[in-house]
Amino acid sequence: MSIGYVSALRLVRRAFAHYPAGPRLHILIRFLTAPFLRTLDAVPQGSRVLEIGAGHGTYALLVTAAGNAREVIAVEPDTRKSLLPMRNPKVKWIAGYDDCVRGAFDAIVIYDATHRLSIEARTALYARVFERLRPGGTFVLKDLDPEHRLKMRWAAFQDWLSDTFLGISIGEGFIYQTRAEVEATLRGIGFDDFRVKEVGFGYMHPHVVYTARKP
Repeated sequence: MSIGYVSALRLVRRAFAHYPAGPRLHILIRFLTAPFLRTLDAVPQGSRVLEIGAGHGTYALLVTAAGNAREVIAVEPDTRKSLLPMRNPKVKWIAGYDDCVRGAFDAIVIYDATHRLSIEARTALYARVFERLRPGGTFVLKDLDPEHRLKMRWAAFQDWLSDTFLGISIGEGFIYQTRAEVEATLRGIGFDDFRVKEVGFGYMHPHVVYTARKP
């Protein structure tokens, strides 16, 4: 089931209506500047999903509403977000890191949550993703494409503003890998069927979504 933009916006506003004004504003800006709806179909229909670095849970909310995920385990180490969760019976929250979760999943999603990790740390994370997927499972990695240099300048400036004045993210540093680097990393771990989809048309950021499959 697809979700229209206006319907999705209404859904987000209802889901986070009990939040304080500051986080609600951040969630709204995030919805308006990230192509959530263009990335929902990356998750196979009816999947049990683990989302790592789920933030406030906007993607989890939308991917369950669309029917692609029958359940999402949302893991978020920033307790300002994970201990003030949006209410959805299909989304279960865990305040912590990915090693807090047990079991296997049909799909694992990381949505704009790796750019503050070192290359070594994210490679280790992707290896853990591989281990947690069922055979035939899908890894969905939403990121920014550093080869779009003009848009990346704006992204870097926005990150600086967020860190300097809002303090809404944990971690430090900004490291983005090229498409070729991401593919080499994932294939080196054992993933196959690597695909790239540009989803940033009409946005100020160079959004891109990568998918790969565990054989």
